[in-house]
Amino acid sequence: MAREGNLEAPTRHPLDWLSEDFYNEESLNAELERVYDICHGCRRCVSLCQSFPTLFDLVDESDTMEVDGVDKKDYMKVVDQCYLCDLCYMTKCPYTPPHEWNLDFPHLMLRAKAVKFKKGEVLARDKFLSDTDGLGKFAGIPIVTQTVNAVNKSSVARGILENALGVDKKAWLPEFASTKFRSGAKKSANHPVKDGKHTPGKVAIYSTCYVNYNEPGMGHDLLAILDHNEIPYVMVEKEACCGMPKLEQGDLQGVAEKKSHQHSASGQAGQRGLRDPYASSVMHTDVQAGAAADVPRLC
Repeated sequence: MAREGNLEAPTRHPLDWLSEDFYNEESLNAELERVYDICHGCRRCVSLCQSFPTLFDLVDESDTMEVDGVDKKDYMKVVDQCYLCDLCYMTKCPYTPPHEWNLDFPHLMLRAKAVKFKKGEVLARDKFLSDTDGLGKFAGIPIVTQTVNAVNKSSVARGILENALGVDKKAWLPEFASTKFRSGAKKSANHPVKDGKHTPGKVAIYSTCYVNYNEPGMGHDLLAILDHNEIPYVMVEKEACCGMPKLEQGDLQGVAEKKSHQHSASGQAGQRGLRDPYASSVMHTDVQAGAAADVPRLC
């Protein structure tokens, strides 16, 4: 007899994203139907993201009022509402592994996004806007910065942007900073290490795309706090996009390529600083020497 729910901590199994079956649409739809049917019978996650109300509305409005009455073409409507926050998996779902039903909703949504991406159904707009490194470097050029910021404030230009790229003209867009955080930040502070009994006592700073290109003040505030408390720090040698924008599109190969160009944080940096499960920082000798990684804000 199946257990009513899972009382153990969830166990996450790695995605076999390199296998052929992973991208098999028939196999994917079978798994989507299985999981959607379990979710329909439970509905604990209705208060979370829009994926679940979308799913339940599709079921309730179908002829059978069951998942078998939902057109498989509508399955992606549920997937499109998921932004991989992991809340359902970590806090709500009673059927996550090691429960025998082995339900990992975010991983299934990621698989569906990967199939969609491989079929070429992701818009060029989304690929363009997810290139945070490319956009940040281009918009970070002094003259270009003022131009981009001015365009983003113009109602006429925003109307054109809405028509061309589908970005709502009323949507808030962050400004690009005239001086990037890395350009204006002190690269290190050599205060003596104090009381490293429970912590390394020194910090490696990984600024993230958003702090570097849009909100350098956050990074400077962090450095001021560290200086005030006489905590030694060093800026990482270089950094790159964590890959999350590409992951949200299902571009798993793109994420893998970014990761291949990066060096994962080791030791305590990997354990303490990076809370984003998909982030991969570029940390070199200072982290390997025992500095904790500090992330002002993830992109």
